[in-house]
Amino acid sequence: MTSKAKGSAGALAAVLGGAVTRERLHRAATREGRTDAALVKTLLAQALPTVEDLARAYREAGGSLRLDPSFVRLAPRAARLLDPELLRRERCVPVEIFEDLCILAVDASRAATAAEAVRVALSRDVLPVVADAETIDRVLADLPALPAAVRHGALPRRDSPVHARFRELVIEDAGADALPLREEAAR
Repeated sequence: MTSKAKGSAGALAAVLGGAVTRERLHRAATREGRTDAALVKTLLAQALPTVEDLARAYREAGGSLRLDPSFVRLAPRAARLLDPELLRRERCVPVEIFEDLCILAVDASRAATAAEAVRVALSRDVLPVVADAETIDRVLADLPALPAAVRHGALPRRDSPVHARFRELVIEDAGADALPLREEAAR
């Protein structure tokens, strides 16, 4: 096997492994508090690609993928998994959501931030595809409003007097006191 074939196999393995960039490795090490580890320093000193390097390679391979307006529809699972305000803010539409991947129609000017925001929100990889801005705006205008707020806390109870007394004595463990004679006579 030639060294060029070995290099291409290693590059393919790096891409299949998630194309970890210098920035991703640094972020992961920072989260764990291990930026001073010898292994991390050694890997950062080598030729680990940056995000810009990967973007340049992708651009040279053909650039951005484009999507026909007929495909730009909100994925059914998107309403349950993503906040409509996030989609409006980032001007993007998830057209398909798989277990580990989201195909995201984006406006070209907001592609990078939209892909990052949706990737973080879904904890899935994102494939951004450029779509017509007017089509994206049309789909975003049809997004359902957020559901009405739900009151938190216990619902008011409508117990009979016997159940209310039982609740006080047994469930809430209130001290048992004698009933006044007036109430006893009224019953």
